[in-house]
Amino acid sequence: MDDYQFLIYLNDCFAAGYTLPQFCVDGDIKKPLFVLADAKNWQIFWNLHVQFSHDKRIKPKFVILNDKGDSIRLSPGTLFDELKIQNYDETDLNDCDKIFFLTTQKSDIQSDKIIYLDELAYKLILAAYIETPFLHFLKSHPKIKLFLTNFSILYENSHNTENEKKILEKEIPLATYADRLRKDKDGTVKTPYDFLGYSKQDLIDMLTLTGTKTNPDGSTVLIDNDNPLINVKNGRRVVPNQPENFKNRIYFLGGCSHLGIGAPFDKTIPSYLQKFINEKNLPYRVENVSQFFTYRYQDIFYNLRNLPLKDGDIVFVFFDNYLSEKLPAFDVSRTFERPHDYGEVFVNTLHVNEIGYKVLAGKFFDFLTENNFFQGVEFEYPEPPPPYHRYGIPQENFSSAQNFSQNKELEEYKKKLREKRFQVGAIVMNCNPFTLGHEYLIEYASKKVKKLYIFVVEEDKSEFKFADRFELVKRGVKKFSNVEVLPSGKFIISQQTFSGYFNKESLQDVSVDSSEDVEIFAREIAPSLGVTVRFVGEEPEDSVTRQYNENMRRILPQYNIDFCEIPRREINGEVISAKKVREALKVGDFDTIKKLVPKTTLKFLRENFSQ
Repeated sequence: MDDYQFLIYLNDCFAAGYTLPQFCVDGDIKKPLFVLADAKNWQIFWNLHVQFSHDKRIKPKFVILNDKGDSIRLSPGTLFDELKIQNYDETDLNDCDKIFFLTTQKSDIQSDKIIYLDELAYKLILAAYIETPFLHFLKSHPKIKLFLTNFSILYENSHNTENEKKILEKEIPLATYADRLRKDKDGTVKTPYDFLGYSKQDLIDMLTLTGTKTNPDGSTVLIDNDNPLINVKNGRRVVPNQPENFKNRIYFLGGCSHLGIGAPFDKTIPSYLQKFINEKNLPYRVENVSQFFTYRYQDIFYNLRNLPLKDGDIVFVFFDNYLSEKLPAFDVSRTFERPHDYGEVFVNTLHVNEIGYKVLAGKFFDFLTENNFFQGVEFEYPEPPPPYHRYGIPQENFSSAQNFSQNKELEEYKKKLREKRFQVGAIVMNCNPFTLGHEYLIEYASKKVKKLYIFVVEEDKSEFKFADRFELVKRGVKKFSNVEVLPSGKFIISQQTFSGYFNKESLQDVSVDSSEDVEIFAREIAPSLGVTVRFVGEEPEDSVTRQYNENMRRILPQYNIDFCEIPRREINGEVISAKKVREALKVGDFDTIKKLVPKTTLKFLRENFSQ
């Protein structure tokens, strides 16, 4: 790949919020020197200048690389004058602790301070798309076992077969084989799959599989296809012989290697692994949720976040060939390094056929069994870094909506106008079950606004089912004429937007990031209903909910939504909580329950749990 492709990777990371100033801070680089080797790529200099001018923590230098003594000169102008670009030979290299060459072309200059463009892009992708988001994900899912995996690579050595030598001499992408087969009129086109006995059309189908589509929630899925070799249902390749009764799932998430491109649905890594698991009567169900993820790193997280994960599940993520020292990994890159007796497995230097998939599935099975990962083995992951600065601007600059405007007089006028708005309130509640505390908060809020919406958390991860919780809230608020009860859907406190909420017991001592959920509510949900204020009860006991409240206090005003926190209702000096109701229900203590819930909830509990 040339410089241009790696510059795209850098911009992709910048768009994800990970900037070079933040990279320097993370790597304790205090004096970076950026070297431009090709004048046509001058835009990257300006991009970096903007980042560092916003983020004052690091002060870099920008230089032009000399080419055989002749300086590369850019046209003079305001933009380049502001950059204060120097020539490389005029720069004191002792006055920098890291030199970033913004090119993949290696220089004659020898220094252990140099990082070239391809290495820089690799490091940024590793931090922005793998280490930081995965560590935050695992902080919210501490009981999930997640492993990074990689390609099996054809290495050159003295034991290579003639076929492997040809592959190494002339790399042919799989898509090229499919194109050649489509154009083949006389059956003369040869492929590395010929000895497996498939027809030309079979190979075309398996090499191209099926198209993909993006769901409204951002997740990417395969288009269903009933071809007996491809077999895609509900957006996933089918894994045969999945058990109906199982303890946990094993998910394969990633690109072509896990997807099983070039092989029938029953001869992929996930399918073979399910077969080996069944033979040992292990209570695990394997799911192939892989997609075509070529350089679309963000798609992996959309799909990971949508998995119905439970404690003890195992996830294998194929993320190109990226592995990290901070995350568990299963390295399969040298599985087929000769000598071996597996036969011909490679179809090009990065892909194998169904014979190779079977061998790899066996390696995955051995990896899981030999390390007791089917048992209760747990990992201690490193602490995730704090969310990095957005666009290089420190987080504290986002603490108030007034920071977005320099005109204080205009802000005061807007504030007075907001006081004239038709007040519409919102409360998000789980109500597990509906208590007098919930009723108290609703009664207070209903008196402050003309219309009040109650969003009941729809995710079915609580002791009481959503249908029951929803009905109890509706019965409990009938006396309030301006209150309407709505389901929260998938975008308000859901597994997709705030998965940590459903694992609160194990997250009481950690920092939980719920900002995405609050941002979606403020940016997308609230404007749809004209919500102007969100009400919450104080949270003296639950750390996760308390952090959620603090995120609302910080973020909602940025979208001109008021945040109102009121004291919780107490009985005998103790706050009313649904948890206390559940604990009393376990022992049939309806005398205590009677003091904590309204009549409608009490009636429901007596009818359904009196025994």
